[in-house]
Amino acid sequence: MNDTNSIAWLGLDAHSKNCVLGQLDDHGTEVKGWGFPTKPEQLIKHVQAIPATDKRLMLEESNLARWIGQLLKPHVQQLVVCDARRNRLISHDHHKHDRRDAFALARLLRLNEFKPVWQPADDQRVLFKRVAKSYENAVLRQTRLKLQLKALFQHWGLFPAGATVFSKTGRVPWLKQLPFDPLRAQALILYEQLDQALAGQAQFRRLLCQTGRQFPEIQRLRSTPGVGLVGAHLFVAYVQDPTRFGKFSRLVRYCRLGIRDRSSDDKPLGYQQLDREGVGTLKAVSYRAYLQAAKRRSGPVWDCYQASLRHTGSTTHARLNTQRKILLTLWTLWLTGREFDPDQFFRSQPIDV
Repeated sequence: MNDTNSIAWLGLDAHSKNCVLGQLDDHGTEVKGWGFPTKPEQLIKHVQAIPATDKRLMLEESNLARWIGQLLKPHVQQLVVCDARRNRLISHDHHKHDRRDAFALARLLRLNEFKPVWQPADDQRVLFKRVAKSYENAVLRQTRLKLQLKALFQHWGLFPAGATVFSKTGRVPWLKQLPFDPLRAQALILYEQLDQALAGQAQFRRLLCQTGRQFPEIQRLRSTPGVGLVGAHLFVAYVQDPTRFGKFSRLVRYCRLGIRDRSSDDKPLGYQQLDREGVGTLKAVSYRAYLQAAKRRSGPVWDCYQASLRHTGSTTHARLNTQRKILLTLWTLWLTGREFDPDQFFRSQPIDV
């Protein structure tokens, strides 16, 4: 018989069709495991049925994590969403099994051996992030179609350069050069799909801008040289809350600009490389801002690059340092509510939050 005064350590392995809930007692002994359909009433029913006054639940980050977390949070005393990639007890297990994974999650929670995933409290920012991802998917679709079209032409010795080949009028002479009718038919289908993808990208861009109107920090971030309308929207959409990063180095890693010199199993690499964990979109925002400065070859961002180049003697290190300074500027403007000041750009330092 379960002690209602003890802590129930719970792990939930959730999938789109079925879930497995595992319970450990205070001593780490497996009490019971349940399998049931992934339905709201079933999730609540099984958690409520556990005879304990203190229920602590952990699940892994997934597409279902936020929905399940909001559903079960009122029924437990602690709910944690953890990073699945850091759970070596689960991700490195050669014998994957849902029931075993559920108990492993409960065990990791009891031992405090997990990395939590930050969860936003504001639903509007969650929706904004989903819109941003949809916009990026639309950009990726049209990019893939353009690559397919160029590959089709190149396979037959035709080498279109630039974007003219994708325009309504520019594509006509290239279509005429294809030697066979089936090739032209294939290209026409790809062009039709490309036109639809471009129209979809434009629609998602408008939706992104409409959804972002409720966040005043976007206009403030646009005052940073090289950070355009879309870049400011994407930065706010993915960062969501600047105070979630206790120090600037954590934001740098989140933007894939941190340095690591060890592999995933903590063995020395013998060289340094950029950490691949994080959001590549944010790295791209800083890179595009650097590119704008490099094209103009003037302004505070370019001056920062030149100063870093003189100091490091490396174009790569100078560029990465400039990208990090751009991220620091965006982060600082958001936290402080100030506009961009070129005189302060060089003197800005990481701030504690």
